[in-house]
Amino acid sequence: MSPVTEHPSAWLLDYLRKEWLALSAGALLMSLRALVLVLLPWPLKYILDNVIFDRPLPTWLHRALPDLMRHGMPLLNVLALIMLGLGALDALLVYLGNRVFLDAGQRVVFAIRSDLFAHLQRLSLEFHRRHRGGEVMSRLSGDVKQLQDFVASLGIDLLPHALTIVGMAVVMLLIDWRYALLALSSAPLLFYIARFYSRRLKQAVRQVRNQEGTLWGFTQEILASVQVVQAFSREAHEDGRFGEHAGKSLAASIQANTVQARYGPTMNLVIAVATGAIVWYGASRVILGVLTPGDLLVFLAYLRGIATPARQLAKAGAVIGRTGVALERIGEYRAEVSTVVDSPASVAPSSRAQRLEFASVGFGYRPGEVILRDISFALEAGKTVALVGPTGSGKSTIASLVPRFYDPTGGAVLLDGRDVRSLPLSYLRAQVAMVLQEPALFQASIWENIAYGRAGAQREDAVRAAREVGVDHLIEQLPGGYDAMVSERGLSLSGGQRQCIAIARAMLCDAPVVILDEPSSSLDARTERELMLALSRLASRRAALVIAHRLSTVMNADLILVLERGQIVQRGIHADLLAAGGLYASLWQAMRDEATAPKLRIVAP
Repeated sequence: MSPVTEHPSAWLLDYLRKEWLALSAGALLMSLRALVLVLLPWPLKYILDNVIFDRPLPTWLHRALPDLMRHGMPLLNVLALIMLGLGALDALLVYLGNRVFLDAGQRVVFAIRSDLFAHLQRLSLEFHRRHRGGEVMSRLSGDVKQLQDFVASLGIDLLPHALTIVGMAVVMLLIDWRYALLALSSAPLLFYIARFYSRRLKQAVRQVRNQEGTLWGFTQEILASVQVVQAFSREAHEDGRFGEHAGKSLAASIQANTVQARYGPTMNLVIAVATGAIVWYGASRVILGVLTPGDLLVFLAYLRGIATPARQLAKAGAVIGRTGVALERIGEYRAEVSTVVDSPASVAPSSRAQRLEFASVGFGYRPGEVILRDISFALEAGKTVALVGPTGSGKSTIASLVPRFYDPTGGAVLLDGRDVRSLPLSYLRAQVAMVLQEPALFQASIWENIAYGRAGAQREDAVRAAREVGVDHLIEQLPGGYDAMVSERGLSLSGGQRQCIAIARAMLCDAPVVILDEPSSSLDARTERELMLALSRLASRRAALVIAHRLSTVMNADLILVLERGQIVQRGIHADLLAAGGLYASLWQAMRDEATAPKLRIVAP
């Protein structure tokens, strides 16, 4: 999805054009319905004038009817059947038109939601760091759904009612132009009121949607961390915070409801005043003999016919206001451009990557910020490079630069001598397998979570990868084994089990570069030993970048880089770094002190 610079609603037209056939059919059906609504009062006119008051039929109708049907009950029967037929036709056209527009609206919403979801997935992590997940979901669900309501309202309410008003106005002008002008004199005032309240309603609805987005973002955040909330007995605190956000959303909703509540009565008042004046004037014209009682009936029916669409337009004003806000909010996300994109000249190499290199890399998440400075090292196939250092020293940031989750602000990350920014993202990320510090699992079976690492992988591939990495016995011990279902975010599994599955998934993709962020942070000693043996076997043919706080997991690395405040302050193998002293030796000693420290004992009183 490309950046959007046109009118906020212009992009919606592109989706509507794809449904032009259905929308055209719906427009035709609703146009026919408008014609039916214009014709509906006429049988009543002839019943009143020609049946009840026994006036002569118009010449064209007199010629069209047989002699037996020109007077009395036969004529009444014919006119009654015509009324019945028009009513049935109106019901049929309403059904068909509604069905066409509702189905078209569903397809438009499906296309918009699919494209927006695809666009959001491809935005860089910088965008997702700036926006709460609940706010994104609010726009992807509620705002997109509002567009379906707009398409349906456009076809079901606005189009037929607008055509009905035009048709009735034309017929009224043909009957008596002076009376028609009086009957239509309230229209400009009605449109002014509609425009005035639509603007105010749009502003109010914008506040509602913004407050709802904030509320659902907060709600998602708390429910995702409910274990922490319960562990610290902070339920009452979060109840208060939820109430605060919900209160702001409620206040915005009440304000929008107030505007909308004033809208309808104001329209009705103008219509009531106009109706009273028109009835008085029409009755006086009948008394003077200028109009027939049937003509007055048609005028009053048309007046009611115009008032009904006007009221519907008042209701549609709320839909239009919400739609305008939805278009703005969705348009903001459509206009977002990923900071990480393919170069126009990018070409995928035909071979697997063999060498990864950081050349004087610098990085900051924001302009002027320095997270990494002058990071330089090389990693080749069959070798392992370990990154160690205090929390916040930049280890995970270095790992995130390899698959281009972010781009360096200085220097370059090279893959086989080529700047990764010159490679297609699809090729680059196929060369890198990652196991994050917090493994991400999906609500699916265990083997499906493992198979996620490679498109088209089957159950046997997932089992083979788990065996290769040495975690198969942990999975087989679970009820259901590889077919056991994983709950949302993997909460049904222990931290170690989640990490083992994530590691097996990374190995299944068979990428030449493996990045392991804290690979043993959630593993017990036995599982850690098995994992390190598996990693040793895999490192013989892969380039492995390992991030660890527990230095025991990287003792055998080919190169250990010690980071502090975004800089490499030491580099070498384990023995040399210990002999040199400095930060690495301090970290090692702190780890040994922790291992030999007295354990916490609980003494009964």
